[in-house]
Amino acid sequence: MFIGFRSFPDGFSYVVLDGSQSDPKFVDKERVVLPKSVSWPEALSWVRRQTKEILDKHKAKKACIKTIEPIALKKSRERLQIEALIQECLLSEKKIRCEVRVKQQMKKAIPGFTEPAKYLDRFLDTWDELKGLNTPAFQEATIAALSLLPEE
Repeated sequence: MFIGFRSFPDGFSYVVLDGSQSDPKFVDKERVVLPKSVSWPEALSWVRRQTKEILDKHKAKKACIKTIEPIALKKSRERLQIEALIQECLLSEKKIRCEVRVKQQMKKAIPGFTEPAKYLDRFLDTWDELKGLNTPAFQEATIAALSLLPEE
């Protein structure tokens, strides 16, 4: 199984896929929202616990985070901190070295997609099983997981 993450200032989403890039199989998804009225350190601790629970539930071989594009780096300190925490948890708990990719890197990892990286969402519509994941909450986490799948 392969898991893709995408962080938001108020939490993260993940998508678990199996199979191959030519025949992906949907396993699980969730949009995880930080608890309200807690301090930032408490929220980060909660993110780590949630990540560990996800890793315990799904025996992922690899993981990938769709990271912030360079132009947006200054705008979302929270997203970067959540991404870093997820990476740390993956390595500490399951010895998984998480890939960190922007859209262009994910496109390169999906040889079957030949359009510009900004149109990767179109690739999800290729499979009925993944069309429901082509939403703002899950689109980039799905593409991150898809970029990890073997070609065949």
